[in-house]
Amino acid sequence: MAQQKVNPYLIALTVMIPTFMVLMDTSIVSVALPYIAGPLSVTSDDAAWTLTVYIAANAIILPVTGFFSQKFGRKKFFLFNVIAFTVSSFLCGIAPNLDLLLLFRALQGFSGGTLQPLSQAILMESFPIEKRTQAMSIFSIGVVFAPILGPLLGGYIVNNYDWRWMFLINVPFGILSTIMIILFIFDPDYAKAKKELKIDYTALSFLVLGIGSLQTMLDRGQEYDWFNSNFIVVLGLMSFFFISMFLIKNYFSKTPLIRMYLLKDKNYAFSAIAMFFLGFLFFTTVALLPNLVQTLLKYDAYTAGLIMMPGGIASLVVIVILGRFSTKINQKIAIFIGSLIVFYALYLMEQINLSASPYFITLGRVIIGFGLPLIFIPINVLAFNFLKKEDINEASSVINFTRNIGGSFGISFMIDTLVQRRWEFHRDTLVSHINSANPIFNSLFEKMRLYLVDRGFSFADSYHKAIALANNTLNAQSLIMSYQDAFHVMMWMSLIFIVFLPFIKRVKNKATTSVNLDM
Repeated sequence: MAQQKVNPYLIALTVMIPTFMVLMDTSIVSVALPYIAGPLSVTSDDAAWTLTVYIAANAIILPVTGFFSQKFGRKKFFLFNVIAFTVSSFLCGIAPNLDLLLLFRALQGFSGGTLQPLSQAILMESFPIEKRTQAMSIFSIGVVFAPILGPLLGGYIVNNYDWRWMFLINVPFGILSTIMIILFIFDPDYAKAKKELKIDYTALSFLVLGIGSLQTMLDRGQEYDWFNSNFIVVLGLMSFFFISMFLIKNYFSKTPLIRMYLLKDKNYAFSAIAMFFLGFLFFTTVALLPNLVQTLLKYDAYTAGLIMMPGGIASLVVIVILGRFSTKINQKIAIFIGSLIVFYALYLMEQINLSASPYFITLGRVIIGFGLPLIFIPINVLAFNFLKKEDINEASSVINFTRNIGGSFGISFMIDTLVQRRWEFHRDTLVSHINSANPIFNSLFEKMRLYLVDRGFSFADSYHKAIALANNTLNAQSLIMSYQDAFHVMMWMSLIFIVFLPFIKRVKNKATTSVNLDM
């Protein structure tokens, strides 16, 4: 194969750059919505659609990337989408109004969504099975660091430069990536264009409408009060109907967009499910912790990003170790240990309170940074152990889709819904104890008034000021308790990976390896 003439580590660097760009763009905009809204003369809620359309477009294209790669040829399709992502990033950076920005963000999402699975497929094929842990370690650097670096870089840009540079920064990296793909990526025979493949446009339409409706519902559900809104009800019904229709049409299609029979491979099937939960945990913790420190501890986006960075460094250490000793590590044992580490890290995060120091918060982030790669890398390796090389493109598309949609469910359920609902619950509970019949509250309230009088407030004004302070404290305490509930739920969820271990098989010997490499 032509691709074997190129150093696999050079291929790894080539495919990691576009993956890093795409994943960073998913999170970099989240900290800049007010800065986008002002110059474009729109509200922050309107500006939030820049996130929604990008994530929705990304989710739509992911599961069918494998099919289009076969149809048009993997290198050509990969190269086209890197160029499209670069051009659409430039267009986002010069968009004069919100309507055009949303259009260009959608194009960015469609082109960017293909890059993760194609990068992973190329990378996995470039290394023999016994070195795929090493390959995934390299790939994981981009996957782990990009969502962490995004808010940090976004916060720095909006604090020091124009928000448009969040998009324009992709252009030089896109050009570099384009050159490297032309020079170093080559298609094996099975990855070249199969022009005879026919696109099932009916199934594709069902998929676009179904996944688009689902992703929009997840992203905007809390804002519209979920199923109390007709808009969300319609989206929910549309997603259920069109995804069901897609599954039926795809099953009976002569040229299915997704070959469901690949799920007969237990490793692949259970790994796809595991990746849903891993995406749920990873993207939720990456979003939840900065949200907590910005909301309650009043850190800016840049400082919140700095708190996240040590966790990324911890992940890098584990990634390097896994890559160095890839042939000696039992992936199932690594998943088991990683699950326990994540469990303990989330247990520590559950203890975060209003007086928690930045060092304690960083400690929890560092520990979870040690644990997540021990789950992520082995699951990705085990998923492809018994698949043919020509099936890796499509399998990678579905694996990446389940991870991303898991992240969407996690952020929607944990941050947008559970935290909000539990805040209301805890506030109502605490308020029920605050009344004139409670001697402890009365005593504290009078002490607070005397403190305010000593600071220059009149006795009459001290009453209203004390009420306001008590209300602020009540809100903050209720909110921190709701975050603790969220970490508690994720703590127990982290053990689900251990449940999957008995159903996943490893490649045990060199003979098995040679058989799979020749498939």
